[in-house]
Order: sequence, then C-alpha cells, then structure tokens
Amino acid sequence: MRTRPLPLRPRTLAALTTLALAALTTLALAALVVLALLLGLPCAPGSALAQETAPTTLAVLPFENNAVTDHQAYGPLAQGLAAMLITDLKLAGTSLKVIERAQIAALLKEIALGQSGMLDAGTAVQAGRLLGAQAIAFGSFMVLGNDVRLDARIIKVETSECILGASITGKKDDFMKLERQLAEKIAASLKTTLAPPPSGPAARGGMDAALLYSRALEALDKGDRAEAERLFAETVAADPAYRRQVDGVLGALR
Repeated sequence: MRTRPLPLRPRTLAALTTLALAALTTLALAALVVLALLLGLPCAPGSALAQETAPTTLAVLPFENNAVTDHQAYGPLAQGLAAMLITDLKLAGTSLKVIERAQIAALLKEIALGQSGMLDAGTAVQAGRLLGAQAIAFGSFMVLGNDVRLDARIIKVETSECILGASITGKKDDFMKLERQLAEKIAASLKTTLAPPPSGPAARGGMDAALLYSRALEALDKGDRAEAERLFAETVAADPAYRRQVDGVLGALR
C-alpha cells in the first residue's frame, strides 16, 4: 500500500525556499568571481605564476598617474618610471630583450594613447602584439604626501596570462630604491636577475630628481633635444644616482 507524502507545513516550505535562494545566491556570486578572473583582474600582489618557459621579449608601457598630491605635476613620471625600469632591465645581462622606449612611444601615439593614457589589460596585450613582445609590463603609481605606491602587472601576450602582480610602497626620498625593488620583482618573474647597482658617491635617489629626469624625457618626446639635455644635466647635478638612467636614455639615441 502506497503512502501519500505528508504536505509541507507553511513554515517548513518557507525555510526550504530561503535555503534554496541562499544556495542560488552563493552560486551566482561564485560565477561572478570566476567571470571576473576570466576578464583579467590583477594577479594577487607579490605572486608569480609558474611557467615552463619565461618570455624573452618584454615591453614596459607607461604607468598611469594616480597621484593624489599634485596630480598634474607628477604627470611626466608616467614615462619616467617606465624608462627607469627599461634601463634597469636592459642591464640585466641575460637573454631578456627589452623593447626600446622610443619604439613603444611611437606605437602608443599611433593608437592614440598619450603619456597619461589609461591602459587596460586588453589594450596592453594589443600593444604587446604590435611591438612583437612576448610579455608586457604596465601599472600605476600613487603619491599621497610623502608616501608612494608603485603597482605593476606583467601579462603574457600570447595567452593573456597574468605572470606577476606586484605592489611596492615607501617614501618619496627612497623613490629609486622603490623602482629598483619593482624591477627586481619583474626580473624574477621572467626568471632573470638584475645587474648590481653601480658603486659611486652617496646619492639620495629621491623623487625630485626623478621628476627632473621625467621632464627631460617629456622634452625629448616633443623633439626639444636641447631642453632635454639641459634637464638631464640638471638631474645628474641634483642627484648623481640618476646618472645611469640618463646614460641609458642618451645611449639609446646614439
């Protein structure tokens, strides 16, 4: 003899409905997380993804200016920080090939991205393909009072895989040290190491000289070679720590 199932009480039915809605909400949130990852949210800071073969050609794109303090004044640093990283990575002395800054600037101008142009992952990958790079590095910097934060990502052009997401924080007076730390993280993610910094007279490596250096690059990009050389000389006079960076840019022009 078959028995009829007992009818659910209103309270029981309401409880089951609530549980079902909660389960659906959890699934929806999980789906959104997966979708966000597929759309290319930044890597977890400080983590590098394992790779069988590291890219051997890198393009370092201009950084986005997120300065809260004197935002406009720090605009030239978008190019300056990228140029400093290019110089350090080019001197790694390994098989890593770093694309010249002038080549990158010409391409970004062609695709209508100015010095302060915002780069998302898709645009960065497109630029990397056009440059013939296997990986691209891009990011942003923030200045708030005396505090500085540098953020960078490296994406593998062929697969859009995020190889590295890194954040460096510190003080304006230690700007070159912060840039060096970021360069070391980038180099490590590409399975290479930086050349040791040159020995020489004590120098500060602060952000004021970095801005002079960046303004010199800005003048160079505008075709004013005389003004660029004047600002480069002023940079080295203000802080000898930037001599290698200046020599790196001028050497590429010869």
